[in-house]
Amino acid sequence: MKKMRNKAIKYISVLLLAASVTACERVIDLDLPDGDDLPYVDAWITDQPGVQTIKFMKATDYMSQNAPEVISDAQITVTDVTAGKSYPFTFKNGAYNYDAGSNSIGVIGHTYKLSITWKGEQFEAADQLKRNSIIDSLTATYEEEDGEDKAGYYVKLYAHDPVGAIDYTWIRTYRNGELNHYVGEMLSTDGTIGGDDGLTDGFAFIPPFRDGVTSGEKPYEKGDVVKILFRSLSKPSFDFMEQVQAQLTNDGLFGKVLTNVPANVRNLQSTSGTKIYGWFGTVAEISATKKIE
Repeated sequence: MKKMRNKAIKYISVLLLAASVTACERVIDLDLPDGDDLPYVDAWITDQPGVQTIKFMKATDYMSQNAPEVISDAQITVTDVTAGKSYPFTFKNGAYNYDAGSNSIGVIGHTYKLSITWKGEQFEAADQLKRNSIIDSLTATYEEEDGEDKAGYYVKLYAHDPVGAIDYTWIRTYRNGELNHYVGEMLSTDGTIGGDDGLTDGFAFIPPFRDGVTSGEKPYEKGDVVKILFRSLSKPSFDFMEQVQAQLTNDGLFGKVLTNVPANVRNLQSTSGTKIYGWFGTVAEISATKKIE
């Protein structure tokens, strides 16, 4: 009864708020000038074997329905600064690729540098590949419908933070090989949310991460294959991902004005005004998979 009463109060509050907004609503058509086609990179290097991919494109206008334009005339190299090895990426099928075969480019603890030569100018970015947190297990339990949570299988993630440093983790959930958009992506600091004071060093991940890999709106079904992917992050890459996440969830009546998320790619020509946006990051990956039976 209490839950229903709270829902009613929220519903009435929303109706009153909507009425107050729509009562003074006025549609304004803005003739906005075309923005610049901003070049940006999407470059994440992993410690996994096989092909590594870097995308270099031009962003389109916010209201445009066109796909971003691919930039194909750059020279891109990734250097393992720690080991003194360089990996030239070649352009193919709309992206820049390097096939490491059965080996991997990324090594935990190593520092990496991205080098881009484009239109006669040099650009660089750097990141350090950090260790990962630890996935202990995945469990799945069938639960009956409970309020807004539908009946189905609910997967729980059990993980813990390794001792000895502040660890930043990017958590992704896949359902049958595709990213599960019903649960979103999560960011962890030592197994908790926010706060990098080291107080939870070595502890188990808190319940929001344990329960956050299942959506009550669309729980799992028999036969589903659930994969949880951990990607380690450096502190700068974690800060970047936090800002990206904030922009992606920035909507509604009290949403803030959208801004370009800061980049870590710098132009080596100090007098040039050319900028490349986006981010170069390195991640170590571990995963756990469970089939619902």
